[in-house]
Formats: sequence, structure tokens, C-alpha cells
Amino acid sequence: MATDKSFDAIKAIKLENDKSAGNLVDCMPIKVQKTEIDLSFLDNLSIEHPRLLVQNKDLAAFRTKLSQDKSYCKFDAFMANSTNKFLDVAPYAEPQAYPEETVGKASLWRPYWRQMYVSCQEAFNATRNLSIAGVILEDETIIAKAKAWTLELASYDPEGVTSRGYNDEAAFRVIAAMAWGYDWLHAYFTDAERETVKQALIVRLEEIMHHLKVTVDLLANPLNSHGVRSISSAVIPTCIALYNEYPKAREYIEYGIEYYAVHYPPWGGKDGAWAEGPDYWNTQMAFLGESFDLLKSYTSINMFNKEFYKNTGDFIMYCMPVHSKRASFCDQSSIGDYPGLKLAYNIKHFAGVNNKPEYIWYYNQLKARDTEAHTKFYNFGWWDFGYDDLRFDYLWNDMPEVVPSDKPQLKVFPITGWAAFHSNMTKREDHVHMVYKCSPFGSISHSHGDQNAYTLHAFGDTLAAITGYYGGFGVDMHIKWRRRTFSKNLPLFNGKGQYAENTTTKFEGEHQDRYCIEAGGKISDYDTESEVLFVEGDASTSYQFHNPELESYKRKIWFAKGKVFVMRDTATLKTEQDLTWLLHTTFKTQTANDSFQIIGDNGLLDVSFINDCKADLLSIENVEGFGEVDPAEFKDLDIHRHVEAKFKAKKQHNILTLLVPSKVGQPKTDVTYKLSDNELELMIDGEQVIIAL
Repeated sequence: MATDKSFDAIKAIKLENDKSAGNLVDCMPIKVQKTEIDLSFLDNLSIEHPRLLVQNKDLAAFRTKLSQDKSYCKFDAFMANSTNKFLDVAPYAEPQAYPEETVGKASLWRPYWRQMYVSCQEAFNATRNLSIAGVILEDETIIAKAKAWTLELASYDPEGVTSRGYNDEAAFRVIAAMAWGYDWLHAYFTDAERETVKQALIVRLEEIMHHLKVTVDLLANPLNSHGVRSISSAVIPTCIALYNEYPKAREYIEYGIEYYAVHYPPWGGKDGAWAEGPDYWNTQMAFLGESFDLLKSYTSINMFNKEFYKNTGDFIMYCMPVHSKRASFCDQSSIGDYPGLKLAYNIKHFAGVNNKPEYIWYYNQLKARDTEAHTKFYNFGWWDFGYDDLRFDYLWNDMPEVVPSDKPQLKVFPITGWAAFHSNMTKREDHVHMVYKCSPFGSISHSHGDQNAYTLHAFGDTLAAITGYYGGFGVDMHIKWRRRTFSKNLPLFNGKGQYAENTTTKFEGEHQDRYCIEAGGKISDYDTESEVLFVEGDASTSYQFHNPELESYKRKIWFAKGKVFVMRDTATLKTEQDLTWLLHTTFKTQTANDSFQIIGDNGLLDVSFINDCKADLLSIENVEGFGEVDPAEFKDLDIHRHVEAKFKAKKQHNILTLLVPSKVGQPKTDVTYKLSDNELELMIDGEQVIIAL
């Protein structure tokens, strides 16, 4: 049993992390599109319950349609897969605090943190689903069970272990669950029961709003990702449930709408990309999408009224491709797996919002493949797909899929600094793609020190990957490996990488968020139309905190005939410094004098240095392991490796690299080259390609 000392210690750690990403408005790398919303609609909202999703006035029609078709809005699946399993489950007692001996090390208390929010997610699913089912079916037994869950959650100490200040993931789930129970079961509670739930909601709501308005001042400091998510996951549903019954509910809905209209999204621009990467896009869009749906259902207001929402599905489509593993960037709970099923549901949502049937293809691909989604912690602790189907079918129109193009293509998100090359996008056995990042957000929050980095996937294998595992924010693998440049496909200069510190790295001085953004890069040029596609990025400022002698570092990547990549790294330094060129993989490697090969299950990658840099090449070595990471964090897991190509110290580096993927067991892609000062001539399977250098 934890003591008060350990309880306070966890709250102190949580508060330190919660205050991250503040006071950065003056150096925000993008300008958020602002929209104006007339709030007069709040004067005339219904006071009847329920209000969350299905409105009171529409209940009779829902029941009629359901009586005519048991699969209406997939309600039969909602019952079978998401609701019936709770019929004989007793409501969960309040969780216990983390054991005292775990408090000092994140890798020790993270499992208890995760188990707590997973239990609260199950309680949320039970409360919401039983409440909906009981009322729609007019089943007194189910209603009684839903009431029991709601009242049990209302008995949890709002200042205890499920408070926002101790475990915000648990807190968001508890308050949202009670909001659904309060709203749908409103007529079935006694006056005393209803007041008990209402007061529990109010206390928890006020804690969250104090954090947003006072502790982090979210409207002035919009990059607090958990603070942002608390609006969509907790504040919006709770205030809809309490509207006209708690005076501040309207004020807090206005606060949320103002944030989304004026300050959101802080992590992406009109191009639709998301600086924190696909997994954090996933959580943000999941909760934001639901809250916008609930507002749409209750108020008829459309919050999907920015350019970002029109384009953001493309970010997932191209930068978290259907067929790949370890092929994207930033913190990823799903690292090592194919894209998760919730991504499919989110992109399907945007298919409905924007009428984009290509997203339905993406959804169908993941839905057919991810049949064991319920076994993965980043799903069962977060999502209920039966409820998702019910909500989508009730509010949006489905559509037939349209298959995207298989032609060689480059999709660029220049504002946020991501890009992706693709060829044979729909054919797993032939798909070749590279995802690239050079972001002005630098290493802020869940981003890493990886400007100008890339991953390369071919024929079913991610051959140039990001290595390591994700055990949680702040554990050794996170702060000593995955955040760092030396875990990326990037150069190091005199062994130094890009700035990637934060509070968890124990770097000297106060929190370094401003330096993280100042260590950003930018996509400086690209061509998505010509025969040879290319993207170029400038990551000079990314390295300069740790290496002020570096004046410039740029990388340009060409994609020829949908088969071959050419990469040029150029750097200028004030002093002579060596350069270590890294390529990471989970597969076997074979090195030679001026080249090496990655040997995958389905694909090979031949990497050759082809210009005068060969004269400066000192060694090419295969290196295994994860540096200084605590071995306990990867016990019984595969050890990954990377190739280190070391070049002698110079003031100017110019490294031209040829990357040729081929299928295992088939003739290699035939590539020859002729190099002049400003031109590279390639012959690729007998076809000539000229690249102007």
C-alpha cells in the first residue's frame, strides 16, 4: 500500500510533466487557422435527457428502426461485442495507489499506471454501453446494472488516485463514464442518487478546468497535449450532460469551443499533418472526433470547418502506410506492429466527414487484417470498436471504397514537415515507400531528435527502421534511445546529434521545450510532379545546441522510377569534425568496403556510397544493442542493430548514397550509375534517369 509520501511524489512528477510545452506561443512554428462561431445556439438547447449521441426526441424513432432491423447502426454487434460481456460483471472498486517502491523509476510505476487506466476504461465502457442499451431496449435489469456502475464510480475519491493530478488517463475515463450514466439514466435515478453523481461530476470537472485555465493556461499555451485532450474526452461530454443543471457548464463549453475555433490544431497546419506523429494523431483525433460528433448531435454545430480536417486523413494514409511496421516517427505505443485498428476507425470517420472513399480502402485493409485488436494494450485500454460502429453509423454515411493510385508518388506536408514516397501503394508484395521528416516542431513533446530522418520499406519489410521499443514516456528506452538522434537514420557529427532533451532526461536547467522547438528543421524544397520526385530538408538548427560549430546540414532525397532512392547529405562546419552515417534495422546486415546490405525476409536493401566521399570512408560496422538503456526494459525482446559508416573529420561533407531495394529470391533491381560534377546518370533496369545534383 502506498503512503501519502509516495502519493504526493507521483502527483509532483505528474505536475512537472503536465506543465510541459508552456509559454511557447511566441515561437510557435505554424499559424493556426481561426474560425468564428456564433455561440447564440447555446441559448436554445434541449434540457431533456439523453443528450449524448441519441437525443431524447429521437429515441422513439431509434427504437422503431431497431425493431425493424436488429442490425440498425450495428446495434446487434454493439450488444454482442461491447455490452453483453458486462452483464455479469460487478462494478470495479476504486483502484489502489502505485506501490511506494515503484515511485522513483518510471519503468517501475508505469505498469501500475497503465493497469489503472485500463481498468477505468473497462468501467467507462461498461457504464456507457449498459446505459445506452438499457434505455434503448427499455430493459430494467440492464438499467439497474448501469446505475450500479455509475454510482460506484461516483464513490471514488475525486482527489485520490483517479484524480487528474495523480493519473489523468484514469480521471478522464471516470468522469466521462459518469457523464454518460448521468445523462442516459437521468430519469431512472432517485433524487439523492442523481445529486450524488452530479456532485462527483462537478468536483472532477472543476479540477480539470482549474488545470486548463490556471495551471497550464491552455489558451495562451496550446501545446499541452493531455490538456488539449481533456477538453474533448472529459469537458465536452460532461458539460453536455450537465447543461442547464450546472451554471458553469455553458461557460466551459464556450471555453472548449473557443480553444478549437481559435487555437486548434497547435500540432498541424492546413496541410493536415500532425507533428507528434501517427499514434498521437490517433488519440487526439479519436477524442476530438467523438466530441465534435456529440456537439453536432446535441447542437447541430459543425466543428469540422477548417482546412486541417479536410486534409488530415491524408497524413495517416501516406505517413502510416497500411503495409508497414516501424516506418513512421515520434512516440508510438504500436511500434513494431502494423498500423492499429483505431487508425482505421479514425480515418473512416474522416471519410464520412469529407466524403473521401480512399480512406474506406485504408479502413477495409486494416479491419480485415487486425483481427486480434482486443489483445493489444493500446486498444483495450483506450477504444471500444462496437461503440465506434454505433456512433459512426448513426451520424455519418458509409460509402464504397476507392483504391488509391499505385503510380510512383510523393506526398508532402510542408507546413508540418513530413513527406512520403510511394510506389505500388496497394500491393503489399510490391509496395516500396519512404517516410521522411524534417519538422519545425523539432523534438517538442512526443517528437524526437530526428529532423531529416527517414524510414524505408520495401516488399513487406521495413528495411531502414527506427529501432527500440516504447515502454512509456520517460523510461530508459524512451529517453536514452528512442528520443535520440543515434537511434535514427541520420548522421552524427563528432558523435553529437540533435537536441532532444526534456524533463525526463534530467538535463541541466529548467524545462527545455523552447530549445526543442528551436531545434526544428524545415522542408526547403520538393517536387511532386516531375519524372524524378524529390524532397529536401534543412536540419541545420537541429544540431546547433549540442554542436554550435555546425553551420549547415541538409539532406536531399530523389525517388527514381518508383524503384531507387538517391540521397545526398551535405554539411558545413567551422571546425573539422568526423561524420557517422547511421542506418537502423531489425534485420541482418552484411558490410563491405564502401557499401552494405540489409537482408530482410522479403526484401533486400543495397546501400552504396557513390561519390568522392568514399575516399574519406574510414569504416562500415554493424553495431547491436540500445546503448545505455537498462537491459531489464528489453529482457526477452529482440536486440536490434544499426550500421555505422564513419567518415574522417572535415569542414565540409558531401555524401551521395544509392539505396536500391530488391525482392528476395528474384533478380535484383539492376542499377548502374555515371557521376559528373553536377549530374548523376542512372540506368535502372535498362531505363535512363538523369538527376541534377
